Amino acid sequence: MPRILITGVGGFVGRHALRALAEAQAPGDALAGLDLHISKAAPEGAILAAIDLLDRDGLSRFVAGFAPTHILHLAGLSSVSQAGGSPAETWQANVVGLLNLAEAVIAGAPGSTLLFASSGEVYGRAFLAGTALDERTVPMPANTYARTKLAGERLLADVLPAAGIRSVALRPFNHIGPGQDERFVVASFACQIARIEAGLSEPVLEVGDLSARRDFLDVGDVVAAYAAVIRRTDDFETASIFNVGSGRARPISELLDGLRERARVPFEIRIATDRLRPSEIPTASGDASALTRATGWQPRIALANSLARILDEARTRIQS
Repeated sequence: MPRILITGVGGFVGRHALRALAEAQAPGDALAGLDLHISKAAPEGAILAAIDLLDRDGLSRFVAGFAPTHILHLAGLSSVSQAGGSPAETWQANVVGLLNLAEAVIAGAPGSTLLFASSGEVYGRAFLAGTALDERTVPMPANTYARTKLAGERLLADVLPAAGIRSVALRPFNHIGPGQDERFVVASFACQIARIEAGLSEPVLEVGDLSARRDFLDVGDVVAAYAAVIRRTDDFETASIFNVGSGRARPISELLDGLRERARVPFEIRIATDRLRPSEIPTASGDASALTRATGWQPRIALANSLARILDEARTRIQS
């Protein structure tokens, strides 16, 4: 019977993962979630606790008490721009917090599996090859966030297998969906449109570089990939790595066009200099065929459906 612990349960992906895994529980399964702050009630059958991963003692006590069979580690700083502005904080959250979790798991959850949400960002300058990259590609991280994620992968590969803990590093590419923070591009577009529709903003949508091409997945597909891995971890090597992506790079302008088609009012698009972020990577996508072979997972949610749900949630968010 799986006993699944999710860290970062209050974040964008964490909320979706908690809901999906709670709905999929069978009798005898157990589910718990950790975050810095817990603001919502736990779904039926789940336990939530407010614990900082930098609190080694509190973390160790919880892990030992819950005794998870699987740990899905989603906690940490997830914004590339935020990480670049706060590098020391990012290394603390993304690496020191991960080390504390690994030590707690070694002591309190022997024989378990730790799934680490790394990032497709670790490939960095390797994307200049212009093709969808697979896990054999040598990472060339180009920013603080990516460097911390690669460091986390290597940390787990060093410390967990020797202790009998299986490690699975997952490298998701750009994911989108309802409830995402406005620091991320598609959520920013959707919330701006919702404010324009509500008469809260002038009919001008501010954008940055729309030409960059990225591999976008619905958060529901990302969570489904994590669930598929949890179901099959006994088949994996002691330290495995899988991409989670569609293999297709779409220009950001395509997603904006999709949202614009669904808007209830017309608006002007204006390039804002403060939204232009320098990047030497014109296109980035990941080959997830290894994950498909290992688990049968494939992305199933159409982009049009994702955009419709994102815009509907943004309208609700703005109205509230």
